[in-house]
Amino acid sequence: MSGRPGEALPPTPRAKAAAEDPRRDLLDRLREPAEDLGALALIAAALLILLALLGVTQGSLVLTLAAGLKRWLGWAAWLVPGVLVLSAVYLIRARIGAVGPIAWRMVIAAEAALAGLLGLLGVISGTDLPAAEAGGWGGLIGWGIAKILVDSIGPVFSAIVLVAVVAAAGLPLARRLRAKLVELRASEPIAAFAVPMAAAPATAEAEGASAPKPTRRLPREFRKSFTVTESVSEKPSRAAARDENLPPLDLLESGDSARVTSREINQIAGLIEKTLADFGLPAKVVDFKTGPAVTQFAVEPGFVERPGDEEGARKQKVRVSQISALASDLALALSSPTIRIEAPVPGQPYVGIEVPNRRSAMVRLRPILESDSFQSIGSPLAIALGRDVAGAAVVADLSGMPHLLIAGTTGSGKSVCITAIAACLMMNNTPEDLRLVMIDPKMVELVRFNGLPHLYGKVETDLERIVGVLRWCTVEMDRRYKLLEGARARDLDSYNKKARRRPGAERLPRIVILLDELADLMMMAPDQTERTLVRLAQMARATGIHLVVATQRPSTDIVTGLIKANFPARISFAVASSVDSRVILDTQGAETLLGRGDMLFLSAEASAPLRLQGAFVSDAEIQRLVEYWKAEAQTEAEEQPERPAEVRPPWEEILTRQAIPDESDDVLQRAIEVVKKTGNASASILQRRLRIGYPRAARLMDELEELGIVGRSQSGGRTREVLRGDDDSDDE
Repeated sequence: MSGRPGEALPPTPRAKAAAEDPRRDLLDRLREPAEDLGALALIAAALLILLALLGVTQGSLVLTLAAGLKRWLGWAAWLVPGVLVLSAVYLIRARIGAVGPIAWRMVIAAEAALAGLLGLLGVISGTDLPAAEAGGWGGLIGWGIAKILVDSIGPVFSAIVLVAVVAAAGLPLARRLRAKLVELRASEPIAAFAVPMAAAPATAEAEGASAPKPTRRLPREFRKSFTVTESVSEKPSRAAARDENLPPLDLLESGDSARVTSREINQIAGLIEKTLADFGLPAKVVDFKTGPAVTQFAVEPGFVERPGDEEGARKQKVRVSQISALASDLALALSSPTIRIEAPVPGQPYVGIEVPNRRSAMVRLRPILESDSFQSIGSPLAIALGRDVAGAAVVADLSGMPHLLIAGTTGSGKSVCITAIAACLMMNNTPEDLRLVMIDPKMVELVRFNGLPHLYGKVETDLERIVGVLRWCTVEMDRRYKLLEGARARDLDSYNKKARRRPGAERLPRIVILLDELADLMMMAPDQTERTLVRLAQMARATGIHLVVATQRPSTDIVTGLIKANFPARISFAVASSVDSRVILDTQGAETLLGRGDMLFLSAEASAPLRLQGAFVSDAEIQRLVEYWKAEAQTEAEEQPERPAEVRPPWEEILTRQAIPDESDDVLQRAIEVVKKTGNASASILQRRLRIGYPRAARLMDELEELGIVGRSQSGGRTREVLRGDDDSDDE
């Protein structure tokens, strides 16, 4: 809020203008009823002229006017009532602030099309002057145009020229009229034309709306004249050639984006200015950006007058924090479920107020893959994230992140995001170049990818096996480091280049680990899960292993400090509170998201998160992709029968060794007996009973924990909990 308690708020712009010039306020008051009366007069004139042309009315003045129109315009005189009605409609819409400035190019095009049509009628009539004077064909105007052209170039070429004029002027006019009709049908019913004297025009919408539906009449000083232009296609001018070994883009669907109408933009922009002015914060909406789910309005803070010295008042700039504090009041004024204020927009001299659209658009994956933004990256691990508040495609390179952490409540879009990332990787990589490790404790989201040749084994859903899968990832990372060391290569790309030149050398594919729910693992085995993920995140980049981890509980016990520090790239969907938003993004804002794919993306290079609408991939698209790669793998197996097919996942050996301990390890067996008999478990107890050193005793405690015999370590030097005592020794 501006001002201190007891201090009068500064006047609104309208009150200030009225105080400076009382005549201006009087003119504003008289102009609105004059526009209403003018609209009614135009409608009445159109009705009278139509009745006169039909011969229903017998008034001398009206008959003279109708006869004059017929004599000069011929058959086009019947268009005059329609033009008058359209003029009345324009006045009504201007009265409620729903139109922009007059498009004079369209007016000139309409006049040129009418002149060409009248001339064409005159040519068809054979330049018959008596018929034109009687009100037939193109009237005197059409006869005059036809007479000049026929005498100059003859009737045939005259008709060709006039048809070209009508087509050149009529086509853009028809497109403009069609766009206006679509906008009118989407924004307000025709019934609004019948009530121009009402205080608020009818704007009832048949469809349910979760976004603002402002219907208030705005004062003239808050009316805007923004125009929504057609979005420029993001397809490259020349489609990039795809590798013949990759699936065609036709497997994916293309979606049509919903457009926000000019009327909605002008109404919301005017309400933003009016609401801020009512709270004593003059500001101006200078621009807007329309995205699939939200529209960002660029608000430029104004100046308020403060009491100064004896020389007069001084002007003070409205503070950004004052506008940010009015988020709830703006949401109330716009009838919006939530408003997000970006104050200020990074690199811009204005505050961004993001308002949800009444109709959200579905962002498909294929148009983003075809965009210049995606083609320009040129990385095999490029992923399509979605579209920003301006509708531009946003893509990222997973190899540069190098890992991604995703958070959000149930139903906010996490699993859809992981599915889109997996589909994007499948579209641009063969199984020889990329392998996937999918972990889905929820058991329902990623199982659709079972059978995919890119997939190691199958989607792992058993919590007992998942810890072993992560351990295999660390073992594979260590093995790859030894291969890189032997080849004297600093990363996976340089190693594979050298491997191509060496016959018989192993070529290593990239590995992307997709983990759909981290919270379940952290509750079952927090120490092992955190230790494994942190080690992979710290070291796996050079070996071509990348992590994509999602969780619906972004609390500090799930997203620990070590995990968060090693995942610089993060995505947050809608969360329950600002505390959760700070945990995942280090800033608030995710609690105001809309859900259903609305997200904030924080890259490693960006200083502030970017708001996006995530890409969506349907079940049918996923099925077509999986079936395509299955067919390709079957064809390759038939062509190369000597090539062995992978049956077991590579981590089965580790899981088997974890489930059945090596019986030859007498020390481990003795440690199990000691722990079960005594009921206590600590490294010092094993040192005394087994007569071993502390390093060996500590390793034994870790192995006992992995086998599920003892619990996690306790603080304060307390002994660990024994999970399996001497009573259940027979179950071993």
